[in-house]
Amino acid sequence: KVRKELRRWLRRLHDELHVTSVFVTHDQEEALEVADQVVLMNRGHVEQAGTPEAVYNHPATPFVFGFLGNVNLFHGRLEVGERGGLLHTGDSILPVTGSGHETAGDAVAYVRPHDLDLERYSPGIDGIAVTLRRALTLGPVAQLELEREDTQEVIEVALPLERFRHQGFREGELLAVRPRQLRVFVQPHSTAPASARGTSAGAAQ
Repeated sequence: KVRKELRRWLRRLHDELHVTSVFVTHDQEEALEVADQVVLMNRGHVEQAGTPEAVYNHPATPFVFGFLGNVNLFHGRLEVGERGGLLHTGDSILPVTGSGHETAGDAVAYVRPHDLDLERYSPGIDGIAVTLRRALTLGPVAQLELEREDTQEVIEVALPLERFRHQGFREGELLAVRPRQLRVFVQPHSTAPASARGTSAGAAQ
């Protein structure tokens, strides 16, 4: 509570004085709430600069994505074809939409817990098969911990509590999780030339 009040006071002071000020913090929530412009640095190197909204919604590097709150990581290989990209991760294939994915290779996809959809699993369904291990239902959002069936990695999903209760998911139930959007970063050492790129129906690992 004290920190929130301090942030409000700093913002009000800045607005009243109309002067440029520099505020240094390791608290991402603090930075996004107080600043008009954010500069994220990592070991003396500027990773990204921009408005809080732009930096949060369009992270430029894995460091920025990981710094700004909880994220899920999907390791795999990106195949690029005429119809877009496909991320092969474990036993699953996930479509990758948007521009900027012109290079194939080993990749890591980032997705925030609230950018994941969840439904009951059935054979042939799109998405990653997971088991619901834990559901924390305090407050307006249900915080879910799920375990991938193929890699046993943990995936965190945040669902509105009302939707979670309506779906009636139970711990131990087999479900399917599907990202609404992925931010994919190809590992520099693994990029493939254009002649080695896969098609939109490339084979999984």
